[in-house]
Amino acid sequence: MYLLAALNRLLSSGLVDIKSTGAILLGDSFAIDGYYNRLARVITHAHSDHLRGLTESIQYSSMIIAHPITIELLFEIINMSSTHKYMLRQKAIPLNYNQEIEVNKEILKLLPANHIIGSAQVHVETHGFRLGFTGDFRLLNNTPVMKNLDVLVIEATYGRPEYRRPFKHEIDSILIETVIDGLSSSKPVVIYGYYGKLQEVMKILRDGGIKEPFIMPPKIYRITKIAERYGHNIGNYYNINSREAREIRRNNAGYIMFYHMTRARYRDIRRSVNIILSGWEFNDPVKRVDPGTWLVALSDHADYEELMRYVEKAEPGFVVVDNSREGAAYDLARSIKKELGIQAIVLPDSSGDARIDQYCRV
Repeated sequence: MYLLAALNRLLSSGLVDIKSTGAILLGDSFAIDGYYNRLARVITHAHSDHLRGLTESIQYSSMIIAHPITIELLFEIINMSSTHKYMLRQKAIPLNYNQEIEVNKEILKLLPANHIIGSAQVHVETHGFRLGFTGDFRLLNNTPVMKNLDVLVIEATYGRPEYRRPFKHEIDSILIETVIDGLSSSKPVVIYGYYGKLQEVMKILRDGGIKEPFIMPPKIYRITKIAERYGHNIGNYYNINSREAREIRRNNAGYIMFYHMTRARYRDIRRSVNIILSGWEFNDPVKRVDPGTWLVALSDHADYEELMRYVEKAEPGFVVVDNSREGAAYDLARSIKKELGIQAIVLPDSSGDARIDQYCRV
């Protein structure tokens, strides 16, 4: 009964909440991955669904907290006015992993999430409670799991039991083999994905022994420069508008190009080997889409098994499943309660009633 009363107090006081805008509220001071009238806006990573309301946060909040890589990526990825860029520079607080910051007697730190470059989990200590938000993550061997939490807030992108990738531990080598096969066709290989994810793929290919030149548009080139400054050893990559890139493309088919996913619909299926990176494939690691295109099931999100294993390892007092973004929040909450015996609710709750005692059995 004490646990239920304490957790209900957390919800009713607003110390833990999720708004329909995507703002994850932890403590009195922090709004994470969405706008809300809090002192600090925290950004877990530089993907658009976690940057909602950023200009409003820049105007209202006194500080914008994120990993240094994410802070740099914001200036490359987001179209902001010069005024907002100036304000962001004044308010940005780059916070390295495991570094603590105290705001109004609340302590916040970021932990690696292994999602994209600069991605982070968020840990907050407030009013004697320990709260955590995974953000988007992958559960790799080196992914830290936040333990001893009173409340864990978890993403639910692949929250249904059928969203499992039995091949996830082999997918890096499968991607490398697919690229090598493509290069052997005497055509350039073109890879389509999202910012941050593309840089992770570049590193996978380099670690896999692929030495061919990488060519990319200016924005992806600048983001790759940022990734290199923070330890991604990529090398031999060129802005598509550079003299070197033009010479490589004119004289040599043995190169790899990288484009944002939005360009995939305009791909050339006759003169290039195209690879589209997608997390929404669970049956086959590689699937032929058309005569010139392969879909590779390389995801930067935890699948269902990883989501459940994270909760099992964390052993939190209670779980709140994020329902403000794409995913299967209700399915995941049901699985957590049924399979792990840990009480969980969904926020925002479309039923309109998120009182903990509606979900718990005493």
